[in-house]
Amino acid sequence: MVYKVKALEIDKDIHQIALDYLARREHTRLTLREKLMQKGFSHQSVENVLDSLIQHGFLNEERFCEAFVQKRIKKGYGPVRITAEGHQYGLNKEIIFSQLPQDEEFWLAIIKKILEKKFRFSHLQKEQLQQIRYLQHRGFKLDQIKAAQKIYLHQAK
Repeated sequence: MVYKVKALEIDKDIHQIALDYLARREHTRLTLREKLMQKGFSHQSVENVLDSLIQHGFLNEERFCEAFVQKRIKKGYGPVRITAEGHQYGLNKEIIFSQLPQDEEFWLAIIKKILEKKFRFSHLQKEQLQQIRYLQHRGFKLDQIKAAQKIYLHQAK
């Protein structure tokens, strides 16, 4: 009997700590599980609390993903990098894909903005290769980069 009472108290503690984390910012199941496990709670108790939080709508990976994708886009990252980083947070491919803009024109506009801000206009092959490497590191696809460079060079003439 004493054991059950302590277990309920511990579950209330985990639940309150989890709510405190969620009050500060959105989390995925993976990130919240890691934080709670670092506090020393048992795996089963943590899983029970996470299930409860999902059931009540406090923990929502789609909501996290939406905010995450918008934040990364504002920082100038492309779909490849956003997807890879999303996987690190435990997001599945379908959730990430549903939140990413599917319009190629959107991504071309972002690349063009980066080119205008970061690089000076140049027809030199060396500088164009430098732009490609930089933009690939930011998570853009090669075909997107080449199309944006073509538009950028054509408009700069």
